[in-house]
Amino acid sequence: MPRPKRHRRILGKPPIKCFKPDTTSDELIEVTLDEFEAIRLRDYHGIKQKKSAEIMGISQPTFHRIITSARSKIAKALVEGKTIILKGGDYITDKKRYKCLDCQFEWISPKKEYKKCPDCGSENITIIGEDIMPGRIGMQRGRGMRAGPPRACKCIECGYEIPKTPGVPCRSEKCPKCGGIMCAAD
Repeated sequence: MPRPKRHRRILGKPPIKCFKPDTTSDELIEVTLDEFEAIRLRDYHGIKQKKSAEIMGISQPTFHRIITSARSKIAKALVEGKTIILKGGDYITDKKRYKCLDCQFEWISPKKEYKKCPDCGSENITIIGEDIMPGRIGMQRGRGMRAGPPRACKCIECGYEIPKTPGVPCRSEKCPKCGGIMCAAD
């Protein structure tokens, strides 16, 4: 019997859930939220792999598998001109967060106490919250995610939302305000 999957810690859901190229491709590539968090920590903030794995509450080999998968999916989407959707995965979020007052980097660590920012090394850090959110969030046996189609379509350029037309994918709609590309919004 395989070992149960360990949930990955993420800071929170990304503000944008969809990236669509300026092509007519309808194929979607799903990047899970734990893969997004790994990319955010390692590639965007430049935090070493060992420290990033510690922040996410997973082992370094697991972190490596997650980030390799995420990079492969993003590369495929960029090369083949496919839409990237950010959703799902096995993850939990905490309210106990640290924030660096110098570089504005935020991270989660329920067990270890930090004296320095893992991003810039500054000692000017603060604790944002202390409580751990109960339960899991994500797509674990249908918990935490709303079932069914999205209720609205959101413009990825200006943020304008319109009600979803049943049977019509959001990606085929154009924003009535700026003419931009629409993506599903929950």
